[in-house]
Parts: sequence; structure tokens; C-alpha cells
Amino acid sequence: MLRSRFSLSLLRRQVEIELLVNNAGFGAYGEFATAETQRLLDMVKVNCGCRGASDAPLPAADAEAAPRRRADSGLDCVFQAVPFISTYAATKAFDLLFAEGLAEEVRPYGIRVCALWPRLHGLGVSRSSRPSEFGCRDEESGTAEKVARVGLQALAAGKSYVISGMGNYLGAHSQRLVPRRFVTRITARMFRPPAAKSA
Repeated sequence: MLRSRFSLSLLRRQVEIELLVNNAGFGAYGEFATAETQRLLDMVKVNCGCRGASDAPLPAADAEAAPRRRADSGLDCVFQAVPFISTYAATKAFDLLFAEGLAEEVRPYGIRVCALWPRLHGLGVSRSSRPSEFGCRDEESGTAEKVARVGLQALAAGKSYVISGMGNYLGAHSQRLVPRRFVTRITARMFRPPAAKSA
């Protein structure tokens, strides 16, 4: 099996990880047609690629593993397409599916995997995505400490994903009650840059 440099370094030092929090990622805001291609490719590599590269906490298939835990962080746009941050939202959808699948795959080894979905604004995670234009309010997310506590509690409880805040949870799942195209049009109005052409 190919291992990352991070994993090999841990093996050489005989370091065993009990808890890994994967919070790597960045975003990009604007029209897809005018976005820098390399920046989008780098975003996919960082937001998605690091999930697969972080193999250190996972045991070999024939090894006895002590209980270990892994937490991946994401954002609430994972549950819907978001125009003008389309690539970013797609990487967050990947994170959720990856976490849920991996959680079940490694469960027999005593490993827990949980994806955490906080609100975007107020957590200082996407300055490059211009969160001030996203229309999110600070009170919807809570402090970084509160969100981290929610994630760790869900991980300890064996959940494969958790959304921080009841309002955020209802907002993420209520969109199932309306056509997906309607949701996308609403978010397009919220995220549309001033210079972008309207439909």
C-alpha cells in the first residue's frame, strides 16, 4: 500500500495516533468561467486529496487495532449545490460521502469516523471565499469552541456525521421538501457577485 509522507514519518517514529482532526481546506468565490483553473485544481487536491492521504490512523486489514478516532470537518453547503462556489461545494459533498463510507468500513477495527458540518461565517475557515458575501450570520454557527465540542461529542457517540446547531440541521434537511432546482436558484441569488449576469 502506498503511504503518505505523513504516515511514513509516524511509522518511523513509532507514533500511534488516537485522535486525528482533519480541518484542511480552502475555497474560491466567483464565476466558474473566470476562475483560475490551477486554483480550482489545488482546491480539489487539498479539500479531497488529503482525506485519502491521511492513512496513518487506519490499521492494516489483518491487524488488531486499538480504538482510534478521526474527525473530518466540512461546511453546510455539502447538502446542496451552491452557484459561484460550485467546486468548493462539490468538495464538501465528497467529504461527507467519504466520511460516511469510511466510518462503516473501519468500524470493525474499533475506529470511529465523523464528519462535522458547522456554519461558514464566524469560524475563520474561508477568508479566500469572501464569507461576508455569503449572507450567513455569526449567531447561526456559535463559537469555534462550541462547534468543536459538538463534533467531538458526536465522534465519541459513534455518529458518522453531525451538523452543529438545530437551526443549521433543519436548514440543511428542509431543502428536501422543495425541488432541487428551486434551492439552487435561491442560493444563486444569495451568492451572486455584483458583476455576474442574472438569469
